[in-house]
Amino acid sequence: MLRKLHSLKSFEVHGRDAKLGKVDDFYFDQSQFVVRYLVLDTGNWLKQEETLISTHAIDNIDYDSKKIMVELTKDQLEDSPSIKKNEPISKVKEQEIIDYFGWPDYWEKTHSSDSELIHAGISERKKLLDFKVLEKEKEAQEKAEIAKTNLRSVEEVRGYKIHAKDENFGHIEDFFIEEEDSWIIRYILVDTGKKIEGKKSVLISPDWIHSISWHGKEIFVDKDKDQIASAPKYEEEKSKNVLPKSYEEMLYDHYDEDKYW
Repeated sequence: MLRKLHSLKSFEVHGRDAKLGKVDDFYFDQSQFVVRYLVLDTGNWLKQEETLISTHAIDNIDYDSKKIMVELTKDQLEDSPSIKKNEPISKVKEQEIIDYFGWPDYWEKTHSSDSELIHAGISERKKLLDFKVLEKEKEAQEKAEIAKTNLRSVEEVRGYKIHAKDENFGHIEDFFIEEEDSWIIRYILVDTGKKIEGKKSVLISPDWIHSISWHGKEIFVDKDKDQIASAPKYEEEKSKNVLPKSYEEMLYDHYDEDKYW
């Protein structure tokens, strides 16, 4: 079962000794499309308003009471590094955060096999994506001389335009993730507006992305608009924030793609 990521926003986060705050955002690994951190809004009890909590620190999620339990205390958060809201996090800042909390470096290989594996919460996953970087994206990065980052804010990318092979067909609205263990983003929920008749929302797997322009805030999908328009209908109002395997089966069969399961 897959769950809509944004449905976890505003969940209360509880540590070992007290309530720590509420979920305000998420940061995902832009090369593997895996959620790495929750952004915690601490309210006014902490000197910095927001801080990161690794998915590695999550002990349990109670969806009924809308609470996330983590292996942290208030004292641990007191002197933790702060972040700027909705902005990419540099590798230097990320290293500072994981060093402070003692979390694992998910980008390090854990064995000597040829396959490139990454940490995803408490599980491992092969590298999923090898996007083509657009020339204009390379130029923009070189001119800006921005510090390297591998993390993107979910709130920042909501609204990115999504293009089919032949034309634009909507923008990012949300993501569907594997629950709790892996935090892998399996689907992008695309709001089509009125661009596809009879379909307000469609689902696209990150596996089907051709290229991304982070600078241009655009994602290009290796499907044409007719294929997307004729895909099995996703009914937002009936989903209740989860996605059944039966729908995934129909979606992969429609696109004639190899199933990940």
